[in-house]
Amino acid sequence: MSKYSEKIVVVGSINCDITTYMSKFPKPHETIIADHTAVSVGGKGLNQAVAAARVGADVAMVACIGDDQFGVQAIKYLSENDVSVEYITCSDDVVTGTAAIFVTSTGENMIAVSPGANAELSPRLVEDAHDLISSADVLIVQLEIPLDSIEAALKIAKKAGVKTILNPAPANPDAINLLPLADIVTPNETETELLAGIYPDSAEATDKALKVFHDLGTDGVIITKGEDGCAISIGGHRVNLGTFKINMVDSTGAGDVFNGVFAVGLARKYCHEEAARQASAAAAISVTRPMAEGAAPFAAEIEEFLTKYSLDN
Repeated sequence: MSKYSEKIVVVGSINCDITTYMSKFPKPHETIIADHTAVSVGGKGLNQAVAAARVGADVAMVACIGDDQFGVQAIKYLSENDVSVEYITCSDDVVTGTAAIFVTSTGENMIAVSPGANAELSPRLVEDAHDLISSADVLIVQLEIPLDSIEAALKIAKKAGVKTILNPAPANPDAINLLPLADIVTPNETETELLAGIYPDSAEATDKALKVFHDLGTDGVIITKGEDGCAISIGGHRVNLGTFKINMVDSTGAGDVFNGVFAVGLARKYCHEEAARQASAAAAISVTRPMAEGAAPFAAEIEEFLTKYSLDN
């Protein structure tokens, strides 16, 4: 049993990750010989749920899987990590979602997602989880499921006074309509460029992008910038956080770990800067491990990490 009572609900995706490791990304029409391939469970929703559960929160997922071995594997993994699977629906008509992931020797990645059963997560299924969502401290949603289902979840949470985090990934321009429904939006650089029309590659550009998000109706924004840390603008408070200097192995799922751990900090009423510091530490630990499955750290690992490393601003 968790020593905390914070309740996190994740409405989102579950995928089978097929990760191929190589020295460099192939060019168009180029064939290269990869080092090796690994098959694991993933999906933004699953990764975020496990990250939140591993730091001690009470976590439940609302999702869809296919009636196949990957769906079975995902349920087993979530259950082993103390994530409630009561509201995960199994579809007989489509396979579990899949993600084809390329990872280079420097840890950079490229990902193509095939939604599969994730596309079956309908507003009706979200409505079936109405009481679950309404009783949460924080709701997390991403964009690997239908937008109308995300909207339904955010509206349920908003009406119930539940804090919401919208991770607008993978980038989708239509997600701009969801921004006013979310308390905090967490785009990376490319998602910021698509939604705000500005690539945050400088302090000035970042400030302009944050203003655009606020003008679009979102009170809280955290732009995650990988090795450049993150820019936070929530409730009129603006701060930049640096990053932890570590040796990156695989960045797959790092943003998901950040969102999951940040949600728990938000639920525990940490100040936003402290919640983001712990989330950044968790993400830093995760990129030192191959694949997203099993990469999210436990609370004790984060505490130990923070005694050894400090943010490089």
